[in-house]
Amino acid sequence: MRKYWFTLLLAVSLVLIAVLHASAGSMDQLTSLRLNLAGSKWTHGNSIKTTDRADESDNLDVTERSDETADESAIAGVSEASGADSTDRSSETADERAIDGASEANDADVTDSTSGSNDRNAEFTPSAMLLQSGQRPEPPENFQGVLFVGDSRTMGLSEYGDLGNASVFANSGMSVFNVFTARVSSGGEKLTLDEVLSSEHYQMIYLMLGINELGYDMSQTIKQYKEVLDKIKEMQPEAVMVLEANLHITSEKSEKSPVYSNSKINRLNQEIQKIAEENSCYYIDVNEIFDDEGGSLNQAYSTDGSHVLGKYYAEWVKWLKEEKV
Repeated sequence: MRKYWFTLLLAVSLVLIAVLHASAGSMDQLTSLRLNLAGSKWTHGNSIKTTDRADESDNLDVTERSDETADESAIAGVSEASGADSTDRSSETADERAIDGASEANDADVTDSTSGSNDRNAEFTPSAMLLQSGQRPEPPENFQGVLFVGDSRTMGLSEYGDLGNASVFANSGMSVFNVFTARVSSGGEKLTLDEVLSSEHYQMIYLMLGINELGYDMSQTIKQYKEVLDKIKEMQPEAVMVLEANLHITSEKSEKSPVYSNSKINRLNQEIQKIAEENSCYYIDVNEIFDDEGGSLNQAYSTDGSHVLGKYYAEWVKWLKEEKV
């Protein structure tokens, strides 16, 4: 009986050992499978995350760099020295050629090189239509930006007329031979014409010289007059130049001297008019409001035979302001 139970116990033990061994092997395989699946899932997750980062980093960077290049190319054109590609340089060159035809030799910005002077010339240069015979320009309001250069008659305009904000460079002995060496008081100091012309941008300049030069050779006077005009235009190239005829003297005074006479004044004025026409300047002749029927200064307007009375300078200024065609 004992032998029977012992055999049965042994058999059961063997069966249990076999079952336990089989269970252990299955658990190892299941655990291994789960670990492998988990490992694959983690690895796959890392791969997705890495791919996202790569897409996010590389693709966005490429797009941003591409956009940045396009923006840089679109803003005023990238110069060849900056290393832009040939497409950008071609676009830039085409754009540069299209903007007002600027010269490549300037090596300057196209817009900057073409604006400034054209606008100023358009504002100040008199047109051919305004240079018709008998026409005179209308000065700026209150003579702002206007310079008067002349002798004692211009001094009379300044002292007895109303020239508003105009600048005046004049004295009783002024002539084409000393106009650039003379010094005239202005604002408490004496200045040369060169200094006056260098100190301000003038819109209009009136020039009335010649009466003190009647004793000189006429050809030399005209030559010097042209040089004075050239110098003024060189220093103030944008100013409208107005050349004024010299005022006649009375017939009584003219008849007393073959030098200081209306015939010489008329000849001088004709030469000044010719200079004006040759240099695109205005020529105006105020004698039309002061002459008598014989073409001399009306005696009623003068006491010395050479200058008009103070009260008539206001009429002169009024005449200057009236545009005439």
